[in-house]
Amino acid sequence: MLRLLGGALVLLASGSFGITAGVRYYRAARHLQAFCRAVELLRCEINYSLQPLPEVCALVADRLAGPPAAFFRCFAAQLREPVSRDRAAAAAMEAARGLQLPQDAVMAVLELCSALGRYDLDGENRMLDLTASRLQAALARCEAEKRPRAKCYAALGLCTGLALLILAV
Repeated sequence: MLRLLGGALVLLASGSFGITAGVRYYRAARHLQAFCRAVELLRCEINYSLQPLPEVCALVADRLAGPPAAFFRCFAAQLREPVSRDRAAAAAMEAARGLQLPQDAVMAVLELCSALGRYDLDGENRMLDLTASRLQAALARCEAEKRPRAKCYAALGLCTGLALLILAV
């Protein structure tokens, strides 16, 4: 009876580990969608409200939820201090706990943050367009990959648990 209970616990633990690894892909897609919304919000605020960049980022953070909101909130706070935009964006990326983004999306967001406030309105709009297209491409790739990879990780976790169970018996 004790062996059966131990085997079930091993199988449950490895299966839940695989499922948790698969959930990361769904979370990455949600965060990419939030950053795509954030780029559109930035475009509207920059074009129509003409407020300083820290206030614009704080407004965007108020309209988002979760780690993307934490990123923009921290970026706005960092911009109020005498640090470069690059360091502010890097610090905000580190401070946003639980943020799941692919590496190309991270680079697009960091490049956008370092370019915001440096150019005229047309240059800012071009940078926002470029970032939006890069984030949309990353989102399309993530949407295409998330279901098969999530299934793969769940199956891999269960198979690992079964292998451990067979070795233990």
